Amino acid sequence: MRVKRLRAVSAVAGGVLLVCVLLVSSLGGTATTASADAPAVQVTSVTSSPDSPVVGETVTMEATVSNLEGTNGTVEVTDVYLRDWPTEYERVENVGSVAPGGSVTVPVTTVFDTPGEKRVTVHVVVRDGAGDSNSYSYPLVVDVEEPDADGDLSVDRNASGETAVTLTNYGNVDFTDVEIAAMSGDERRARRHALDVAPGDDRTVTFDTEGDDVDDLAFVANYSANGETHEVRRALGETPDVRGDLSIAGSAPDRTTVSLENYGNVAFSDVEVAAVVDGEVRDRRYTRDVPADENRSAAFDTEGYDAGNVTFTASYAANGETHEVSREVALEPDVSGEIRLTAVEATRRAGSVSIDGEAANVGGSDAESVLVSVRGGDGVTPEGGSGEYFVGAVDASEFATFELAASVGNGTTEVPVEVSYLVDGERVTTVRPVEVSSTGFPPTGAATSEQSGGGPSGGSGGPQGPPGDSGLPTLPILVGVIALIGAAGGLYYLWNRE
Repeated sequence: MRVKRLRAVSAVAGGVLLVCVLLVSSLGGTATTASADAPAVQVTSVTSSPDSPVVGETVTMEATVSNLEGTNGTVEVTDVYLRDWPTEYERVENVGSVAPGGSVTVPVTTVFDTPGEKRVTVHVVVRDGAGDSNSYSYPLVVDVEEPDADGDLSVDRNASGETAVTLTNYGNVDFTDVEIAAMSGDERRARRHALDVAPGDDRTVTFDTEGDDVDDLAFVANYSANGETHEVRRALGETPDVRGDLSIAGSAPDRTTVSLENYGNVAFSDVEVAAVVDGEVRDRRYTRDVPADENRSAAFDTEGYDAGNVTFTASYAANGETHEVSREVALEPDVSGEIRLTAVEATRRAGSVSIDGEAANVGGSDAESVLVSVRGGDGVTPEGGSGEYFVGAVDASEFATFELAASVGNGTTEVPVEVSYLVDGERVTTVRPVEVSSTGFPPTGAATSEQSGGGPSGGSGGPQGPPGDSGLPTLPILVGVIALIGAAGGLYYLWNRE
């Protein structure tokens, strides 16, 4: 008998719990369960080597995973992988364990097949002592460059007739299988082999040219780079030609790209490009060396420059001397903020019109104190407190919504809407006519959209209740809870009597 009563009490308690859960659901709550504390793990750093890889070059990203002091135990690092959704590049599994206060650095290598800015995320998955897994991520931006195999020769003959020939790597890929030859016409007089030349480095070989005709002698370098064979040539008697100029690839209020063009036959080194406003240097950019017949570009953030013109100056070293070239550029003026009404909808009801829309700032500066209102006129009267709407500030290229209401006479087809705002300290006021249908008055005694259950289409009207009213009724559930609790109490009393 006690067993039966025990089951009865359990059944009633289970019913009470079920009803409580249904009650919470009907009231919009969310039932949650407690979870164990996650381990105190952090991805403390991620480094990329090289910083600016070339397409096809192996990139190593090292992620340091730390298990902080005071954590709840040793963790297992199960996975470290690189992802640029939906692409997953590489994954390392079963890294090992990390004790509290310890860390581990995990290298992950990959290769990028296309140039450009790659926004990858390093994901780390760890498992704690309870067997629960937790995931951590660390974003990283990698700038992948196009392969550049630019090289150039420089020739220096001394008084004793010995000529030093230097091959310089101005690109971003290694030069291999380097051979430099002395040529007389089409005849190869001598040749030298050099070590590989890394980006930004050079190699020099010497030739005995005493007694040779300067006007007839030239030097040719052949090398491999990025899977192709390249050749550069320099004549011994060639006159150095240093000619550089600046060009503007794009000019806008917020960004200007400046290119240094090398039109001569001598490479430019130690290149610096500066932006000068009113005689003051506002910004500087440094570029790689510029080979003959090549160019290098630098981008400047010119937003906020308090001038209509900016002078860009490039200085560089060539043929043992320092050179400078400048160009003045007129920046496009900033476009002032301008408020326009967009996505405007007018809904007509008996004797009134509700107007909804967006106040959009289509200019380049912020607009303040934006006020949208109904301008009264023939057959149009602002409707109480809904006749004007204070929007406030609208940032450049942003928008804000508004709602208006007006009383209109039969036959009225337009409602004038006035927009007033401050931009650059000046008040601007415009008026836009909003078209409304000349018909739409319901016949006498006909139900309006609100009365027929359709509800208002604009922003005016009374507050709306929960859509659908599809939840469980709260009152009957409460009654059921009380009844079940009472039954449980009765059973408990009978239990004790036994």
